Amino acid sequence: MQNVEKTGRAIILINNKLVSMKRTKIIDNEEYIYYTIPGGHVEQGETFEDATVREIEEELGIKIKIKKEALSMYNEDLNRYEKFFICDYVSGEIGSGIGEEWSWDTNLYGKCEIYYIDLCDLDNYNLLPLEIKEIIAKIKKTT
Repeated sequence: MQNVEKTGRAIILINNKLVSMKRTKIIDNEEYIYYTIPGGHVEQGETFEDATVREIEEELGIKIKIKKEALSMYNEDLNRYEKFFICDYVSGEIGSGIGEEWSWDTNLYGKCEIYYIDLCDLDNYNLLPLEIKEIIAKIKKTT
């Protein structure tokens, strides 16, 4: 897939809560809030798995272990090929990451913060992409 951005994302559940990234943007003078699964861009020479592990350490400040792939999809809206992995938390302090989202221009890119979504309340959140909600709901039923 040439000229298509690729991202790897980590589904991390801790104490029946999903670790997510809360994004707040101003669009047409209105506050728009949505939640995403942490992760990021696959760099040249990296696998999706390698990028996911690296991005989680950068964003969240923790080490993870990938258990299995949960979803692979092409996101037409963003022209992005994304892979989501079910991951185990291994070590580190969530919130100690030094990724670019912690220092970027919030007027341009919006505000970003770590947010824990209780799996019982998953339906009440604008979690994107929409396809991931269904996957996480299935994971919830097996835990």
